[in-house]
Amino acid sequence: MNREQERAKRKLEKTPVVECNKIQNKYYPELFARFAEVDNPRNQSYIEYPVRVMLGTMYYKYIGGILSMQEMTRKFNDDAVVEDLYSFMSEEKKEYLPHGVTENGFLARLNPEELEKIQKDILLTMTLEAMAASEDTINAELSI
Repeated sequence: MNREQERAKRKLEKTPVVECNKIQNKYYPELFARFAEVDNPRNQSYIEYPVRVMLGTMYYKYIGGILSMQEMTRKFNDDAVVEDLYSFMSEEKKEYLPHGVTENGFLARLNPEELEKIQKDILLTMTLEAMAASEDTINAELSI
């Protein structure tokens, strides 16, 4: 591996969430808007965090390789992390992110079909983009 590749590798190791955001924004920029469309299974009088934040927090939990809700609560209890994640989700910053217990309660009530709709949309979007790229390649080869 040459120096340039080593430098790029080290940069990715330092900021995997930022790099993942770049990929997500390029290929599926509407992810957080789709999270906001998910039906909220919670009692409306107890809601402190919108669905977009609840699902976004879980999204970043998994991107960060965090295995447990307890670990998530501990690691996300940092002012810089809270600020970054709200910024990534394009949400107004609050003092805290949802606690693991809050997330567990939300996920227990959430209809899995809501997330399956988003998964299908991501797959369809990626498939159509791949087909368009293939078509462009074929057209370029035919015009030579």
